[in-house]
Amino acid sequence: ILSTRWTLLLLRELLEGSTQFNEIARGVPTMSRSMLAQRLKDLAQAGLLTRESAGRGKPTHYRLTEAGAHLGPIVRGMAEWGQAWIDTTPSLEDVDTDFLMWDIRRNLTLPSDLPPRFVLHFHFPDGPEGKTNHWLVVEGTEVDVCYIDPGHEIDVSLEAGLQDFTRIWMGWLALDEARQSGRLHVDGPPRFTRDIRAWLGLSSVASIPKQPTDLLVLSRAQ
Repeated sequence: ILSTRWTLLLLRELLEGSTQFNEIARGVPTMSRSMLAQRLKDLAQAGLLTRESAGRGKPTHYRLTEAGAHLGPIVRGMAEWGQAWIDTTPSLEDVDTDFLMWDIRRNLTLPSDLPPRFVLHFHFPDGPEGKTNHWLVVEGTEVDVCYIDPGHEIDVSLEAGLQDFTRIWMGWLALDEARQSGRLHVDGPPRFTRDIRAWLGLSSVASIPKQPTDLLVLSRAQ
């Protein structure tokens, strides 16, 4: 069940709280929608998730069963092992901006004293064509990822090379070090930019220290 392609990444999305088809799809952006539908069906048949519909015209929700939820430590453990022992090079060679922004979206821990609409602008000058700019629009408890300028006034802007920002997000480059060295530029009111480390958050495995290893070399030799 777990060894089929995409399944562990799909489980990760469900464990992170995504329940609707489009939400799950945004967390695995390079997975075809037909494959996603098939994998959800497979997991349901295996007893790992349920499919709940509130009626015609209402969104369908996919929720992990008790057995599915108990896979959490396994999925988490594999992520932590990879963070500790696998060379960072493969993760930086072809960064997926859609997934990066989706992960940033769900890890925000913004302060409570925000204006009714709070807009974050992310600029990756070396990002792929059409993906150099992204916006997170926060309204109440809702956070939307926009790939086209929503036309709102920007509260905080962040600019960095795509690989550098990935290093920051994964905990491989300290945020303060990136700002001091000019690899990350942050612009906005001091009351927000001063404590950026507190509200931006990082990847859920960013705190796992990297270990010296030659696992990547061995895998390539094989």
